[in-house]
Amino acid sequence: MRDEGRKIMKSWRRSRPFWGGLFIVAAGLELLSIPLALQALPVAVMFGTVGAGYLIALVLIIAGALVWLQPGQRVFLGLIAVLLSLASFVCSNLGGFLLGMILGLLGGMLAVAWTPISRPAGRLDTVTVRSVLAAARAFASRVSVPRWSTAIAVGRRWRRLVVPMRRARIEADRVPADRSSLAKLREPAE
Repeated sequence: MRDEGRKIMKSWRRSRPFWGGLFIVAAGLELLSIPLALQALPVAVMFGTVGAGYLIALVLIIAGALVWLQPGQRVFLGLIAVLLSLASFVCSNLGGFLLGMILGLLGGMLAVAWTPISRPAGRLDTVTVRSVLAAARAFASRVSVPRWSTAIAVGRRWRRLVVPMRRARIEADRVPADRSSLAKLREPAE
């Protein structure tokens, strides 16, 4: 029974950005623990920035829990966590003495970067030599060019048309020899 519970927990953790959510929740708890330890609730009523620190911490905790419960929203929630962690630097004791801010940034980045385990078989970003050769063979079988001889002939004709035009353009762009700066250097100074 115990091993079965571990397998279920492991599969649950792998099916969502678990570590990103954990770091986001830890950042929120850390940001919330410092003002609560200082018993700053009366001050929070009087000053808005301490209240903003409470709000940032609570939203981070909620965002971390939502990253676990709704993995499809991980990018949005991760960006919210990153932005709130940066805002905590100003509003909540230098981001919970930098620890809460760093945990929130790390958790937000992990949540944004997480991808599900199951990937489609024909992904476009996975290119191998074998897949390129198979695609070339499939393309060659669909093209109605007998042994590529027509395509090669068209390419040769195109080259015959383009190369003389390039030469003519290069010759037209040349500066006459008597007007070039090199010719001026060769002239004797008077």
